[in-house]
Amino acid sequence: MDQVRLNVNGQDVALPGGFDLGTNLNSVIKSETGFKGTKLACSEGGCGACAVQVTSYNVATGATERRSINSCLCPVGSVDGCVVTTSEGIGSCKQGFSQIQDRFAEYSASQCGFCTPGFVVATHQTLTKCQEKGQKPTEDILQKGLDGNLCRCTGYRPILDACKSLVSGVDMEDLGVRSCATPLRNIPAEQADFPEDLKQYVKEKAAAPAHPVPPKSTSKLYLAPKSLPELFELLSEYAKQPEEFRVIAGNTGAGVYHDWPLERVLIDIKTIPDLTKIKYSEDGKELVFGANVSQTRAIEELQKASQPEPFQRMAEHLLRIAGTHVRNAATLGGNIALGKLRDLESDVITVFMAAGASVQVICKTDSRWMPLEEVLDPGSDLKLGKEWVIAAIKLLVPQANETFWSHKLAQRFWNAHAMINMAVWMRKEQPSLASSVKARLGVKGFRDAANRIAEVRVVIGSPRAELQGAWQGQRAKAVEKALLGRALDVDALIQALQALPQDLHPTPTPGVTSDFVSGAAEGLLLTALAPHVAQTPSAQGNSALQKLLRVQSMGEPPFPVTRHTFPDYSTVAAPIALPVEKDRVRLQTSGEAVYVADVGVSTQELFAAPVESTCALSKLGKVDPAPALKLPGVVAFVGPDDIPKKGNPEVFGQILFAKDKVEYHGQPLGLIVAKSQVEAERGAQAVQVEYIADSNLGTPLLCIRDAIKADSYYSPPMDLVTTIGDAKTAMSEAQCTITDARYRLPSQQHFYMEPQGALVLPDEAGTFTVTSSTQCLDAVQKAVAETLGIPGTRSQQCVGALGADLAGKPHGQCLWQLPAQLPHTSWASKYGCHTTGMLTLGRTEINMLRQMSVRFGQRLTSSTASGRSETEIEYSVGFDANGVISALDCKVWCLAGAFMDLAWNDLYGVMTGLDMVYELPNLHVEGKMCRTNLMPRSIVRGPGFLNAVMIMEQVIEHVAGYLGLDATLVRERNFMRPKDLPAHPYPAPPLPEPSTSALKPVTKADDQNCNGKAQHLVAYSESNGTRHVSGGQELSEQGDRGGTGSLDQKRNGSTPDVVCGRFQFKELNGDKADAATVSAGRDFPVNQYTLPQVWDGVKRQVDYAAKQKEVEDFNKSHAWLKRGIAVTPTRFDCAPPPINAAVSVYADGSVTVTHGGIECGQGLSTKVKQMAAFALGQLLPEEQRPFPMDMIHINDTRTDIVPNAGPTWSSTSSEGCVAAIEQACAKICRRLQPHLQQKGSTWDTWQATVAEVQDGSGVAPASVMLSAYGFYDGTERDKDGRTTKGSKSAKPLKYTSFGAACSEVEIDLLTGEKTVLRSDLYFDCGRSLNPAVDIGQIEGAFIMGMGLCTMEEVLIDPKTGKLLSDSTWTYKIPTAADIPRNFNVTFLKDSPNIRSVMSSKASGEPSMMLSMSVLYALRRAVLAAKNSISEAATSCGAAAGSPALPQASEQGSATGSVCDGEESVNGKAGLRKDAGQTAENDVASTKDHTSTSCVIDEGAGGNPFFVLEAPVTTCHGKEAMGQFSIVDMLKAAANKTVESTAGLEYHSSGEWVVVH
Repeated sequence: MDQVRLNVNGQDVALPGGFDLGTNLNSVIKSETGFKGTKLACSEGGCGACAVQVTSYNVATGATERRSINSCLCPVGSVDGCVVTTSEGIGSCKQGFSQIQDRFAEYSASQCGFCTPGFVVATHQTLTKCQEKGQKPTEDILQKGLDGNLCRCTGYRPILDACKSLVSGVDMEDLGVRSCATPLRNIPAEQADFPEDLKQYVKEKAAAPAHPVPPKSTSKLYLAPKSLPELFELLSEYAKQPEEFRVIAGNTGAGVYHDWPLERVLIDIKTIPDLTKIKYSEDGKELVFGANVSQTRAIEELQKASQPEPFQRMAEHLLRIAGTHVRNAATLGGNIALGKLRDLESDVITVFMAAGASVQVICKTDSRWMPLEEVLDPGSDLKLGKEWVIAAIKLLVPQANETFWSHKLAQRFWNAHAMINMAVWMRKEQPSLASSVKARLGVKGFRDAANRIAEVRVVIGSPRAELQGAWQGQRAKAVEKALLGRALDVDALIQALQALPQDLHPTPTPGVTSDFVSGAAEGLLLTALAPHVAQTPSAQGNSALQKLLRVQSMGEPPFPVTRHTFPDYSTVAAPIALPVEKDRVRLQTSGEAVYVADVGVSTQELFAAPVESTCALSKLGKVDPAPALKLPGVVAFVGPDDIPKKGNPEVFGQILFAKDKVEYHGQPLGLIVAKSQVEAERGAQAVQVEYIADSNLGTPLLCIRDAIKADSYYSPPMDLVTTIGDAKTAMSEAQCTITDARYRLPSQQHFYMEPQGALVLPDEAGTFTVTSSTQCLDAVQKAVAETLGIPGTRSQQCVGALGADLAGKPHGQCLWQLPAQLPHTSWASKYGCHTTGMLTLGRTEINMLRQMSVRFGQRLTSSTASGRSETEIEYSVGFDANGVISALDCKVWCLAGAFMDLAWNDLYGVMTGLDMVYELPNLHVEGKMCRTNLMPRSIVRGPGFLNAVMIMEQVIEHVAGYLGLDATLVRERNFMRPKDLPAHPYPAPPLPEPSTSALKPVTKADDQNCNGKAQHLVAYSESNGTRHVSGGQELSEQGDRGGTGSLDQKRNGSTPDVVCGRFQFKELNGDKADAATVSAGRDFPVNQYTLPQVWDGVKRQVDYAAKQKEVEDFNKSHAWLKRGIAVTPTRFDCAPPPINAAVSVYADGSVTVTHGGIECGQGLSTKVKQMAAFALGQLLPEEQRPFPMDMIHINDTRTDIVPNAGPTWSSTSSEGCVAAIEQACAKICRRLQPHLQQKGSTWDTWQATVAEVQDGSGVAPASVMLSAYGFYDGTERDKDGRTTKGSKSAKPLKYTSFGAACSEVEIDLLTGEKTVLRSDLYFDCGRSLNPAVDIGQIEGAFIMGMGLCTMEEVLIDPKTGKLLSDSTWTYKIPTAADIPRNFNVTFLKDSPNIRSVMSSKASGEPSMMLSMSVLYALRRAVLAAKNSISEAATSCGAAAGSPALPQASEQGSATGSVCDGEESVNGKAGLRKDAGQTAENDVASTKDHTSTSCVIDEGAGGNPFFVLEAPVTTCHGKEAMGQFSIVDMLKAAANKTVESTAGLEYHSSGEWVVVH
């Protein structure tokens, strides 16, 4: 192509002819315009952070079309002649912010802010689309517009509230907390006209003659043919070198297939007019889509009100493909081609094949129409994209007697590929009058005559064994045969279900098992056909059958509702405790907030990418970068030999580059430096690496079990044993015992939106400044200095905005930021050109004083920050008949990688926090860190404590299941009793005395004795509400209740008496804080023991007893949908670290603040600004307080201003920074106090006071020092909030946060799909420094934990150790469609943390533990499902002669887990493999098996118990409910034998007759 022109936010951009037009639009915007709003996160089109709006001009119609796309996937050549609008073009600090951006700011809809520009663009695009259609935007439309955007911080609720506030007529009282800031000036969200000069350019381009085939060269080419003949000329030219070119249209496939090479020639066919048309045949019976019609345009055509219902149904399904931004770019033909060439998990193929689609394929000399299934036939020799191309897709317009149904099962509702999908199209025959009469008379063979199927197509898309696991959509011929010619009644349904296995050849793939595919296919087919069967006369009047035929597919989720309740402390120390708008939030909404990737973007910048090992354990031979150095754009290779001799090749215990051997898949071997990030990554893949087998190294250890067998452990810096009391003796004396039970806890990836990155800017005399995405600048500085062998002063570190960390950017990740420093030190020194920085490598001469970047996409970031440690436990527990635990003995194994990194934090958290909120008088815990050949594990939000709460809640559930008690009651009976509480004024409530006839210790011997016993079906007794006891009486309290159900507590800090479980507690008044010690040895003031209040508060808020009854009633009336509800508590121990800060006042009175913390979305800078306004305001007269916040500026964090600040983590750095700022401001106020000049307003008083110490010029030194440092020393505050440092009573500040949550869920037995219906969080946040910020932190943490429980599955290749879940395609975090439909947060009143900073408590990490309520609500729902299936099995066995569910086997010594040598999955015992994997599940997982363990055992009196391990994905949830036969259930309900279909024939007379 010649010169390319586009307009970005009103700025013309002209790219010269030699420019690589295959460069993605995101990179061009940053390098050529300076706009920063398009953030690059995943580089896959999977997160929406890079979204922009593209407006194109149609020469033929004169119309403009606006659509949002992912700029990371869009070749800049494809937007030639377009207007591109980024978030800055919607609104900015220069031109004013739009209403969308204002609302996002006001509703705290941005935390780290990295994803926010994409959400703003998505919302803007949705409103624009509504305006173009003349459609009134609704909350549901705006919610759907976010389907292509991900956020890891907010939990989506504030984003949805911001969107809802834009809907006309909405009641603002229905929305969440809104900031109290005054909105800035709004601008209308009107679109600028398409520039006339750009229109002319487009017209001239369209009229220009076709380009000749370019001469052969080695340079990159981007070609855009204007016609089919021109296309085929190009294909002919490059046919001899097919590997050199690729045909593209939307180019969205590049986000899925990372192994695609960087082809030299791209042929973009998007603009060929013949391929972009939508037309109908003359008779209106056929609808033809050009192959390049976008999926969005196709959906809009199918959605038109005039279209028949089957087309509407197709559109509903296609709307679930990817996200809006992808569908706007992706084409129908491209989707089908990828299904043919790359086995894409296509929904288009399944839907269109069922609809009977035909495809037109053309080549240079031929054109033909073929059925879609014929095109996709693996035996077909069509060379799509090389010789043949798809030109069009044709659908027949449905008639009145045709029906269509389809559905897909995925990890989440939006933006996830199918694990299995199905579509069913049927044409029912219109019966003749005679047939109708015979049907009404009940003549055999003519019943349900109006329901006969004349034609049917059933298509199933799934991984198939005959294709070695490749995905394919195929016709289900056996099912079609069973249905064809029959009346769609119960008999036909049963026949179809029985025929289904003949059409399925499933094979396991990562995260998906064969059993799931088989069971889900049966459920989908029932869902498709049941509504038709339910309407037939033979089914009506049969209530049992109607119950089974009442099915429903998960539809578009409704817009969530929310309620926030928090106490008003606004008058205590304003602006502290106010929901103040987040600092820089508007800059985040416009994309102007600067992150590492936005700093110093330059066309001279160099980029780096790591060369990674592809082997888990091997000797390392030659590493040859020669092939990479030949690639375009590649500059150099950096390896271990480039590390300075005086430097240290190890960084915090990790080797920077492997040299002699590799110890895990993905270990860095070196670094490729190139002129672009894409070229660097492609070059890294081209490096040739030799691996040498060495039997002395042994086999790689790839899981915990491997490490245990090999006795491979680390020695972490902690005690490996925690002992309280005498667990062994107590266990022997316990009335009941469960011994040697096992449980597994999953890993979790950080998935922060901003990838790992660092930028090095060279300075004079060999110094440089490093801007990095880290949460610990001191660690980066230390790593740089030690690795390069230089003083720390030579390398200054800074960080501004951080796109979240979630504990994933600590010191261990410095490993990936160091290589950017090497060119500025070792290379120059090596080649003797340190002063000039000129380096000659072959013919390439580069200036090594150019800036160097290391910027990773989501795939590389996932493989470098590997996430939470998997954990496996073995426990024995002793307890009495009431469930009160007397002893717990636990062994814990945490998985660490080939290097320790920070993984020990997970074990430390377990060892110190295992007791959580429970009284464990006798506790013994042993812990080990397993050394494996996997990538090093890091820490993730709530390290260790999340593991601890999952372990302890599992123990509680197991005890409850053993006894057949409600787990909520067992929790209450075991709540901790602080040992130093005063005597109770009332006796503890009596406990019920259950029957003890079956209560006895269960041992391994007993387990062996039960093997071979006759099995019998048992009804599950743990269902919600079944034996709910509340300590013999209702929970009670004294005093009034607030309108929201919370206690109306007095402001003096006293609370009413609260009865909770087996003890009663009366909170102490005032600031008296006697120490109390919990089981694991941690002590805290007893007046911080607020568990009874939050527990009682959340139960009353949801009316727990009534809700339990409601859930139980729902489960009784629904065959296939089951609900569960659970309440779980949490405790989190906090210790704000020492930290420093600096404050300076300028001559004009404005204030600048530099703190040692790092703002990563948690609102740290906002709270600091609030404190600065409060503290500086103390100088002012009371009526003029506080100091104006808009005159305070928060600087980036820098080591040359605030060094030695330590890491920002554990949700407590905000408190430390606030305390440090308070000290610094107090110093300045004391200095200014003698010079106070009171004026009529706040600002006049302040300016006059500052001017008093100036000479009037504003440039001479002040007579008073107007800068000050503050240092928070980490000690407790006294009752007046002052530090206790230096006093005899001084001690480190430690406190404990408590919270409780109640969640209600729903799960589908047929498919495994689930919905979180409601979650109520009740949390003790002390006196929140900013309720808007803290509520957002709590919601975001909860949703992240919910993701761990429901969908975030870390998958590891069991043979190589390769991380498989390394992209947005393979690792799914929750979207806005997945959050609870009713989501409420309440802060506990009157719970000041007087020993802490401003009486506050941390919020971000403690609240993540509350998500366990979702996991155990799911367990209740699955339990209800298993109970229902067991009951059905009994009746089916009697009616049909065969059980619908295999007998649940007794396993082990009441362990609820696996015994050595075998395991019970889904109620069926099966032999273990060496690593604990079933034969089928030998696919990939970080656990010992892929499927969620559903292990059943018998408790006391025959009460079964099963383990439900996280994550409960769609696949695992389905499997956990157990296998069952829908056919047997239908037979039992219908109470008849299935009739044969043989002999039914259709005669020309129009009647179906029975042929004898």
